[in-house]
Amino acid sequence: MLQEKFSLGDVGVLQELFEVVLYDVLRRSKMVAQGEIKNVEAIAMDKQSAAFLSAVLAGKNEQFLPKPFWTGDPLAGYLKIIMQDRFRAVGVSDEDLKDTRGILQAAAYEFICDTYALIKKTAQADCADDFKREARRLCLMWAQRVLGLKETDPIQVKVKP
Repeated sequence: MLQEKFSLGDVGVLQELFEVVLYDVLRRSKMVAQGEIKNVEAIAMDKQSAAFLSAVLAGKNEQFLPKPFWTGDPLAGYLKIIMQDRFRAVGVSDEDLKDTRGILQAAAYEFICDTYALIKKTAQADCADDFKREARRLCLMWAQRVLGLKETDPIQVKVKP
């Protein structure tokens, strides 16, 4: 049986990849809120999600076809430059960013942090439609970011009156 491979050069594929991780984080967040798992367990699972996402972006997952001359080292170098202020702001050290793996994991974890920020903002609005719309926008922004297409601010929730 031949398994379909997904191109890391396709913004739609990347958006769906980020959406899978986002909804996994959302599920864990609900489980913590309902007392089904402890916060420390959710943090460990978040680290696993970041490791999975960074491995895909490094070209280490056989389900995904790398984008030639971009996946892995070139992407990591790009993210290290464009996210340097953000990495500094959250305390990511130069030692953490010494290699491709570290850079991609730091970026993946920042996506997870953006997801939690979105959950927090939209929980205050208590509107599922706002969350869905902003979640798609956030995942598209990150897909564009990892393709070097566009830089935008991560979270901007506009609550309807």
